[in-house]
Amino acid sequence: MQSTPSGESTRTDSAATEPSDATGCADQSEGLRERKKRERGQALRQAALDLALENGYTNVTVEDICERCGVSRRTFFNYFSSKEEALLGRADTVFDDEDQPDIAAFEAGGPNGRLLADLQHLLASVVRTRLNKREEMHQYHLLMKQDPSLMQVQMSRMGNSERLFREMIQRRLDGAASASAMPAVDENSAAEKNLSVTSAMDSSSAGTDSAHCHDDEAVPVSTRAEALAALAMMAIKATFMRLRKVEGAPALVIRELFDELRDVFEEESA
Repeated sequence: MQSTPSGESTRTDSAATEPSDATGCADQSEGLRERKKRERGQALRQAALDLALENGYTNVTVEDICERCGVSRRTFFNYFSSKEEALLGRADTVFDDEDQPDIAAFEAGGPNGRLLADLQHLLASVVRTRLNKREEMHQYHLLMKQDPSLMQVQMSRMGNSERLFREMIQRRLDGAASASAMPAVDENSAAEKNLSVTSAMDSSSAGTDSAHCHDDEAVPVSTRAEALAALAMMAIKATFMRLRKVEGAPALVIRELFDELRDVFEEESA
């Protein structure tokens, strides 16, 4: 405590910092809770995988997974809706939790502000996440061989990949268009969205799927988003194929692929 000229007492500077210190402790506590939550989810997923390899997928129950991890059924269902989801992941996404910060940065226009460069960065991050789980992926391959029915389930889920890329890229394009004061933006998103809506309406009246607006997508997707999503899928597949043959960093492999594509298009347009 210290006295003011009027004789009143006030707190010292150190005491005045107490609210911010408390905030810092709260942030640290939140980070710790999130980390523990992530670790528990990973433990449940690993237990499901181990038990499936030991006893066969059809013989594994939620109770078995809970017992292996020492948690209750209620805790299990806080993380997963079924043993299938614990084993194969959520049905509505093929991305891991580790991918989410890079996905959010990409959709927000980062990290560099250049579309292709940022897409390369995102793809390298996604591939790197998979490579960091080589042992887990090896176990999944063993399980697929053990129970081929799971391969069909997984393949159907992989069909979500391109759709999710389309949606992410479209949100990025929409954000770039809304941030620009110029009516004619480089992304041509406004014209492409009009074309998407027209195609969707034509498709709806004909009773067929649209090339620009899919039933499982909430908003129309532009031609540019579709093209970039197809490029993303091709780049990921080609990167994994190349990394099986030679050692290297995913970012370098993807950069080489994009550079080669640029060269091809430049030659064709010359």
